[in-house]
Amino acid sequence: MLKSIVISLSIISVSALIPILHFVTFPLSPFIAGYFGIQFAQVRKDKYASKSILFGTCIGVLFLIPATFAGIIMMKVYGLGSHHGQIIAVMVLVAALYSGSMSTLGAMYSVLRRKED
Repeated sequence: MLKSIVISLSIISVSALIPILHFVTFPLSPFIAGYFGIQFAQVRKDKYASKSILFGTCIGVLFLIPATFAGIIMMKVYGLGSHHGQIIAVMVLVAALYSGSMSTLGAMYSVLRRKED
């Protein structure tokens, strides 16, 4: 499971670093990361939902780390005051929830698709 999480986080990170193309790839990257990342985990067919939710939760929680650093850097670079801190904190939480839920959906879709084959 750890290997699949690392692969998924690297897919999300690489898609964020590609200039100009990141406007398209970054919003789709959590789903793609979940789809391909879960394939490296050992998921039994009868436990796919709980494993996919655990996988997405781990991605969401671990995505909080770089998102928090990005928020702090934004506050320092742009000289935003403390009154903007709450807005940035909400944006960081929404980004983490989005990445976790989309990774969960991608993982579930991948496992269900594998079950059909």
